[in-house]
Amino acid sequence: MSAVLFRLGLLAVGMSVVEIGLGGALGHGYPLGWGLVFLVGLPLIVAGSAGFMVPLLDGPNRKGSSDA
Repeated sequence: MSAVLFRLGLLAVGMSVVEIGLGGALGHGYPLGWGLVFLVGLPLIVAGSAGFMVPLLDGPNRKGSSDA
């Protein structure tokens, strides 16, 4: 359960940083806003999303199981 909350936290923080960064980047043209978006926000979103997608796409983890 704590792993799910951690992944949700990563997603929430990433989306918050992207929203804050885009406000400054698009509204005023601040390069720091683009830096926040690309260097902080998007990697956090990818990390949080990958945490959910990898277990779903990974397949069975049991020994001796097959998909055939």
